[in-house]
Amino acid sequence: MIRVFGALALLGSLLGAQPAERSVVGAAKSAAATFAARTSPADGFKQLPANSDLHSGDLLVTLPGAALESKNGRVAVKSLADYDGKSPLPALETAFTLHAANDVDLELTLDRGRVDLTALAEAAKVRVKFWDQSWVIALDGKGTRVALELCARWPAGARFKAGEKAEPVASLVMLIVNGAATADLGGFSLGLKAPPGPALVEWDSVGGARPQPQKLEKLPEWADPDATLSAEGKKTAAAIEKFRAARAANPPAAIKAFLDSDDPIEQRIALVTLGATDDLEPLGKALASARTAEQWDFGITIVRHWLGRGPGYDQKLYGILTSAAQGYSPAHAKTILQLLLGFSPDDLTRPEIFEVLIEYVRHEQRAVRNLAAWHLVRLAPAGKAIGFKPNGTNEEAEAAYKAWKKLIPSGMLPKPGK
Repeated sequence: MIRVFGALALLGSLLGAQPAERSVVGAAKSAAATFAARTSPADGFKQLPANSDLHSGDLLVTLPGAALESKNGRVAVKSLADYDGKSPLPALETAFTLHAANDVDLELTLDRGRVDLTALAEAAKVRVKFWDQSWVIALDGKGTRVALELCARWPAGARFKAGEKAEPVASLVMLIVNGAATADLGGFSLGLKAPPGPALVEWDSVGGARPQPQKLEKLPEWADPDATLSAEGKKTAAAIEKFRAARAANPPAAIKAFLDSDDPIEQRIALVTLGATDDLEPLGKALASARTAEQWDFGITIVRHWLGRGPGYDQKLYGILTSAAQGYSPAHAKTILQLLLGFSPDDLTRPEIFEVLIEYVRHEQRAVRNLAAWHLVRLAPAGKAIGFKPNGTNEEAEAAYKAWKKLIPSGMLPKPGK
C-alpha cells in the first residue's frame, strides 16, 4: 500500500498549469500556519506567517477559521468547517486560489470546501469560479454574507476504464446567510435574500444550476453562525487550534505528533492535512501502519476524497501505477482504481461481488487485499472481529480469507445487520 501512495506523490508536477505572474491580491487576517500556500504544482506547500500578503495564482489550503480581506478592503473571506457533520456536502478541507481582477472587488477559484464571503462596504462584487463555472455575486449591503460549499466525488458504482474520459460529479450549494445579493450564474440572474426568503441555490456538474432559488424560513443549522457546537464539535475545534499552533512551530513534528496521538480526532486532523496538501507518501505510510480500524477507514476516505477532486485524477493514477517505476500490471492497477471507486447499491445485491472481494483478501498485491478488506468490513460489520491488518503477512491474509469465507459463504450475501 505504501507503494500506491508513494506513486501519488509524483502527481504534483502533472496537475495544473504553471501560474501567471503573481501579484498581491489580499491579506491574511489569521494566526500563523492557518494558511498553507503553493506557488505551482511542482512546489510544496509553505505555512504562511500571521497577517501575510496573499498572492494571485497561489493555491491556498486553509485550516477552519482562516480569514482574509481583499486588497481593496471591500470583501472578507473566511473558510469554515462542519464540525458536527450537518453540512449537505462532505467538505473535509477548504482550498482556493485568488486572482487579480479589475472589474470585481475579489476573484477566486474555489477548488473544494466552504468559504463565506462578507461585504465590508456598502456594496461589493465577487467573482467565484469553480469547475467550468464563473459566477458573479453582487453583495447588496455592508454585512451581507454568502456561504459557498463545493465537493466532488465519484458516483457509487462508477466504472474505471483506462483512457476513458470520465469524471466525478461536483456539487455546490450557495446560501445567503445575511442580507441580500444578486447572482449572475453565467446565463441567468437570481435575486437572493437571507431567510426568510429565496436563499439557497444548488448546482451540480450534471444538471447545472437550478433556475429558481429555494425559499428558506430559517438558516439551516450547518450555516447558522450562532449555532452551538456539540461537545464533540468543540473538541475538534480545540484540536485544530492545537494543531495550528504546533504546525506554526514545526510542521513535520506537528504531523508526526498528531499521527502518533491516541486521540482519534488528532489522528484525523493529521490525515486530512496530508491529503489536503498532496503529501501522499506519508499518508500511504500512515495507512500501512494504521493502529486502529478507525484510522485505516478514515485514511481510505481521505484517498477517495482526493481521487474525486476533479477530472483526470483516476487516469493519472492509473498511468503512474502502470509505469516502469511502480511496476503494477494494467490488470492490478485497474483493480486498485475500481476498489477505490467502489460499488453501487445494485452491485451489492450480487453475491459474486462479495465472492470476488473475499478472494481479493489473499491477493498477491497488498494494496488490493487491503482495499478489499476495507470494503468487506464496511459492508459486513461483523467482519471487524476478523482483525485484518493493513501490513499483515501472507499467512495472516490467508487466515482472514478463511474467516471471511465462513462469515459469507459462496453464493450468499451478508446477513442484515452483520
